[in-house]
Amino acid sequence: MPSIFLPRIKCCVIGLTLVFAAATAFATPDKGVVRAKVTTILDKLPDEFKPRMADFAGKVEKYINAKSWIEEDYVMPFTIGFQFFLEYRPTSTEDRYQCSLIASGPDLQYFDKRAIFPFQQSEFITDSPGYVPVRALIDFYIYLLIGNELDKYGALEGTKYFEKARAILQEAKFSQFIYGWDYREDTILAIFGENYKKFRELKDYYFYGMSALAEEPGPARDYIKQSLERLEVVLRENKDNLAAKQFIDAHYSEVIDVFKGSKDTHPFQILLRLDPERKHIYEEQIAAETN
Repeated sequence: MPSIFLPRIKCCVIGLTLVFAAATAFATPDKGVVRAKVTTILDKLPDEFKPRMADFAGKVEKYINAKSWIEEDYVMPFTIGFQFFLEYRPTSTEDRYQCSLIASGPDLQYFDKRAIFPFQQSEFITDSPGYVPVRALIDFYIYLLIGNELDKYGALEGTKYFEKARAILQEAKFSQFIYGWDYREDTILAIFGENYKKFRELKDYYFYGMSALAEEPGPARDYIKQSLERLEVVLRENKDNLAAKQFIDAHYSEVIDVFKGSKDTHPFQILLRLDPERKHIYEEQIAAETN
C-alpha cells in the first residue's frame, strides 16, 4: 500500500478518462482493448512450403483482434506484437512448425526459442472448444502481456490474467506438444514468485505517480521515487529479473523528464546504480541538479 495518501477513485480518475480514450481511439466498438501486429519470418522454410504459411500472420492478427480479452472497462487500448521465426518440421500425417517467437507489450518483451505446433494451410485460428497447440501458445503470451499491463492500474491488478496463463500451461503440459512448456513453466513460477511480486507492486507506485503528476506533483514525485527505491531492492535480490531491466529501458527517459530541474538527484543516483550503461546520461542530470 503506498505510504503517501492520494485518493484512488479508479472509476473516476482512471475509469472515466481511460474509457473516454478507449472510446475515441477507434471508430468501431472496442474488442477487449488489445490490438495485435504480427509478422512471420519464413526464411528458414523450404521454398515450396513458404506459400503455406504466407498468410499465417494475418490469421493470428484476425484471431487476436476479434476476441475480447479484457473484462475491465477502464483499460486504455494498447498494442501487442508477435514475431514468429518459422522452421518446417514435417511428419507423415501433418505439417508441423518449430519456431522462435517474440511477444511484445508496451514495455515488456518475451523471447521464446522452443515452440512447436501443427498447422495446415487451410486452417484458421478460432476461439473454438478444445485444445489447439498454436492457440495455446498465442493465448499464453497474450495473458502474460495483459497481466503486466493491468498491474499498471492497481497493485497486483493483473493476477487474474497470470492465472489464465497458468491454466493454459497446466493443460499444455499434458498435451501431445509439450516441447517448450517446461521453459514456460519456469516463466510462470518466476511471475508467481516473491521477487516478481515486488516488481509488480512497484509498478503501482510508478504509474499512479505518473497519473497524479499534473494534479499533485509533489506527492506524485514521491510515489515515483518510492518505485525506484523498490526497483533497486528487486534487482538487488535478483539481478536477472529481465522484466525489471526492461522497465528501466522503457521508462528511464520519463523519470528524467519528471525530475529535471527539481534539484533532486536521488532518482538519478538510483538509476546510475541500476543502469550503468547510461552512466553519462544520469551523471549529466546529477551535475545539472547540483549546479
